Amino acid sequence: MRIQVITGCLLMSLFQILFVLQVSSQCLDDQRLLLLQLKSSLVYDTELSTKLVSWSQSVDCCNWDGVACVTSGHVIGLDLAYEGISGGIDNSSGVFGLQYLQSLNLAWNIFNGDQIPKGLQNLTNLAHLNLSNAGFVGQVPIEVSTMKRLVVLDLSSLYQARQPLKLKSPNLQKLVENLNELRELYLDFVDVPSQKSEWCQALSSSLPNLTTLSLRYCGLSGPLDSSLSQLRSLSVLRLEGNNLSTTVPNFFRELTNLTTLILSSCSLRGPFPESIFQVPTLQILDLYQNPLLSGAIPQLPINSSLRTMLLGYTNLSGSLPESISNLRMLSKVDISNCNFTGMIPPFISSLTELIHLDFSSNSFTGVIPPFHMSGKLAIILKASLTGSLTSNHFEGLSKLESIYLVNNSLNGSIPVSLFALPSLHKLQLSNNKFSGQISEFPISFTSHGSWINLQIIDIASNNISGELSPVSIANWRGMTQNDGSQLRANHLRFDFLNLNNFYYQDAVTVTIKGQQLEFIKILTVFTAIDLSCNNITATGMIPKTVGLLTSLYALNLSHNAFTGEVPSSIGNLTQLGSLDLSANQLTGEIPQQLTSLTFLSFLNLSFNKLIGKIPTGSQFQTFSPESYVGNSRLCGFPLNTSCDGDSYENSADSAPSSDVPELVWVFVSACWGYVVGVIIFFVSLVFCDQLREQFNKQLDKLMGLIFPRQRFSNVSKKKTRRSMRNR
Repeated sequence: MRIQVITGCLLMSLFQILFVLQVSSQCLDDQRLLLLQLKSSLVYDTELSTKLVSWSQSVDCCNWDGVACVTSGHVIGLDLAYEGISGGIDNSSGVFGLQYLQSLNLAWNIFNGDQIPKGLQNLTNLAHLNLSNAGFVGQVPIEVSTMKRLVVLDLSSLYQARQPLKLKSPNLQKLVENLNELRELYLDFVDVPSQKSEWCQALSSSLPNLTTLSLRYCGLSGPLDSSLSQLRSLSVLRLEGNNLSTTVPNFFRELTNLTTLILSSCSLRGPFPESIFQVPTLQILDLYQNPLLSGAIPQLPINSSLRTMLLGYTNLSGSLPESISNLRMLSKVDISNCNFTGMIPPFISSLTELIHLDFSSNSFTGVIPPFHMSGKLAIILKASLTGSLTSNHFEGLSKLESIYLVNNSLNGSIPVSLFALPSLHKLQLSNNKFSGQISEFPISFTSHGSWINLQIIDIASNNISGELSPVSIANWRGMTQNDGSQLRANHLRFDFLNLNNFYYQDAVTVTIKGQQLEFIKILTVFTAIDLSCNNITATGMIPKTVGLLTSLYALNLSHNAFTGEVPSSIGNLTQLGSLDLSANQLTGEIPQQLTSLTFLSFLNLSFNKLIGKIPTGSQFQTFSPESYVGNSRLCGFPLNTSCDGDSYENSADSAPSSDVPELVWVFVSACWGYVVGVIIFFVSLVFCDQLREQFNKQLDKLMGLIFPRQRFSNVSKKKTRRSMRNR
């Protein structure tokens, strides 16, 4: 009996499962036809598409990628983001017949030049509409304002388009006045013209339930009206890139749900309210690039939720409070280019969630605290500090990617623990007082040592000496290419345009082309070596293994003590744009292989002991004499010093040097013959009337051709001369 009951229960459960599966997979014919009509009308790239290309009539339409249905078989969700769609959405498209549709996502497509279709008003049940980064242009249609059930509206763009979306007619107030259920509004880079703070009043009066407001680079103006304080549910506020030109009001502290406040590049001025730092729910505070904004960091509460604090390029000042240690969740801090003073609190090293730390261009003093507890740290602090680095500073930092400690007074040797950092991609220690032997750098072919992922190394202007190991250079595999085109390293990057796979890394300052340059958001393919202004030597010559670093863009070994010849293997560095080997003791000739460096735009080989003729080539013809000065035995273009071989070849083209007197006599004889012939001709004219008359006729014809109006006068003069002779 018990077995029968159990069996019956199992059968019943199986029936229920099958019933649910059958119902959930049921697709109504009209819904399938509308979707197929939509697919046939769309213009899309089949290589980019992963959803539309898979839609097949043999599969239930509710199981198609990007399609969501309810149990009744009606389509309620359509996600066609990243499908490479470039056209086919119009007012008669099948998508507008999906009356039960609640969510439509067309983000990250390429509707270049198309306007947002007015047929959206037919989707009366739509709650989520995402048209971000889809390439739509022109005026946002008034029909969007009739979609009263919208909860999320995203018309934003990641960058400034040539023809951005506009909110002029209707304006912002008209757009949102009926969207009372809206909770999230994203209008980044949409042109939203408004008079002063009327945009604040339009939002606060119509959208009482708003939780997220993103209006980055919309052309808004200030001041920030107090009506914004009525948005009691507001959690995320992004106003970056608007010329607000105003002070920051105190009412932000009254927004008890506020987690994100982004006011970077808004031309803010005056003191920043300290109470905003103390909002317990605040996680992200971004005030970056407001140079007229002043104030200080106050004491921070124990229950603070701050994770990101970006205060760089402001006029904030004072010392860092000890209470910063209360920020247990703090992961990113940037207070660069401010006016902070005092010592970096040692307890900051106890912040275990730190990933990025930038204290550069302030007036901090003292030593660098160890960060061995910050195991997630990827970008170590940039600051103006003294003292030495020890192994304690880098122990346990397995995720550390970048170290930037330039322009300090740090001394001592570079600690061995730095070489064991497996994720290190960028090392910049220039303009310090580091000493020691470069040969002390450990050499390892494992994946856990000797900077195997290094892309940028800059230890210029220190007191480092010794010999540069060929094996050590060969192990910098982050500067090599795989299969001739792709870099081994795919690090220090973030997705900028996911559709096009553009990758960038953060800013870097390097010395190339004879200048100290700062690159902002550089491509990951950028690699550089700068060991200049030290006392580094090599065994015989610069290591030939430098030619293995085939993705290298900048190489600066100037002002050292390198000897020997310039290695011809440098000619393998086809991506090289800057080469500086000046002020060494290099000898021999310049390798002809360097002329194959077609990307080279800067070359400095000055003040060495190079000899011979400067190689000729398409790129080498563009460099100035300053690239070669200080090499007394160099010759050839662009120097004024000609090579002996060139002089010999030039004279050989005309005649041997022993035949010069004979050649001179040939020219002298020809000249005398010409002079004698001219004298005989004119004597004949004087004493022979017939010859003189014939000459006058020919001269008259010639002059008549050249000066037609003068012919008559010449003939008259000739007749006068004849009559005078007859008399």
